Amino acid sequence: MKRHLPLLRSLAPLGGLVLLIVFFAAVTKGDSLGVSNLQSLSNQVIVTALVATGAIFVFGSGNLDMSMGACVCLSAVLGAMVAIPTGSIWLAFAVCMGSALVVGLLKGVFAAYVEVPIFIVTIVLGMVITAGVLVLMGDKANLLLPVTAPAIQKFNFSQMTLVNVLTLGSFFVLCWVVFVFGALGKSLKILGGSDVVARQTGYVVKRTKILAFLMGAIGTGLAAFIILIRTRTVGASTGSSLGTDVLVALVLGGMPLTGGPRSSIYAGVVGAASITVLTNGLTMMGLPLSVIQTCRGVVFMVVVFIASMSYRTRLLPR
Repeated sequence: MKRHLPLLRSLAPLGGLVLLIVFFAAVTKGDSLGVSNLQSLSNQVIVTALVATGAIFVFGSGNLDMSMGACVCLSAVLGAMVAIPTGSIWLAFAVCMGSALVVGLLKGVFAAYVEVPIFIVTIVLGMVITAGVLVLMGDKANLLLPVTAPAIQKFNFSQMTLVNVLTLGSFFVLCWVVFVFGALGKSLKILGGSDVVARQTGYVVKRTKILAFLMGAIGTGLAAFIILIRTRTVGASTGSSLGTDVLVALVLGGMPLTGGPRSSIYAGVVGAASITVLTNGLTMMGLPLSVIQTCRGVVFMVVVFIASMSYRTRLLPR
């Protein structure tokens, strides 16, 4: 039985997601599995899933990034500022991705070369980015993409669902290949377990940290672009709750926030889907927002408690 415990533990988050789907399908008499609701779920889950999947590389290496929401906001705002005068969706995409990668590189360099806990650096960086966005926007509350710009197509509900599926699917496959089969995934797990062990086994720790943040930045840039073309409006409040949602999603997906060998590339998608299905199902039941937030908090605390009881690290200290 004991030899099957790791497998059962890894499948527990997926089992929880299946139970949520079955429960709300029964309670809503199948409405939660309707085509329109599934399309709505894809719009709700895509941003959190993209950022969370990229964040697995960062958290897997033992680094805690608290600036994810602010980074998405900055990339989306910069993309909008380019898209509005040019009307080019491809230029907006390039700016969203480029700005995210630049910020990711900056965070990676800090994590690799500056002897300051990276979570402190990212907290400060998030504040600086938020202030910078306010300066960039000036007296404007929001930036709205013009409907008349022919190059910036306005996707309908079904088209946006297809874009969501293709974007998340492509990014997940890329991350899965890099994390499971690439040298980066192996080195991230060792680094997350103990940077001392990583150095003694000959891994280039600094390069690994930088690459981890760059992989996370790809998810950030994609999320910013999806927000831009879906809502066609961005502002200083864009992605304000995203950082918390990503942390909750990773925990619900079975990802230890300290990283290490138990890191799983599936945690981001499974966790994001779980939190989205939970929120959507409670909303369809007609519960008020206060009750929904309370239920989300209770589920999160229960999962954290179970994870803390089951996880015992045996690796060397950092």
